[in-house]
Amino acid sequence: MEPWICSIRPENFTEEVILEKKPLLIICLAQDDGFTRQLTVLQDIARRYEKEIKVGLLAHDSLEICKRKLQISGTPTFLLMREGREIDRILGVSDKETLTHLIDRHLSVYPSGN
Repeated sequence: MEPWICSIRPENFTEEVILEKKPLLIICLAQDDGFTRQLTVLQDIARRYEKEIKVGLLAHDSLEICKRKLQISGTPTFLLMREGREIDRILGVSDKETLTHLIDRHLSVYPSGN
C-alpha cells in the first residue's frame, strides 16, 4: 500500500475514521477487474491532496465488517467523512475529476482548521 493511503480495519477503525480530524476519503473496493484502475485514481487523489485530506482503503479481509459499519451496500463506494461523520458519498466507478470536484466542494465549505 502507498504510504499516503491508510488501510482501514476493524481494529483501527476508531482511530483512523472516528477520531480523524482531517477530512477523510474512504474507498470501499472489491478486488475485481476494476480494482487496479480505481486504486490508481485513489493514489492520484491521495498524492494531490496529501496535505488537506487523509485517504483510506477498506482492507480486503475486513471489507464486510467495515461495509456494515459504514452502511455500504455495493462497491466501489467513495465516502467523504469529517470528524467521524459522512458528509458525502459517490456510488460506483469514479474518475479523478469527479473525486476532485467532490473534495474541492467540501474543502471550500469546511476549510482546514475550521
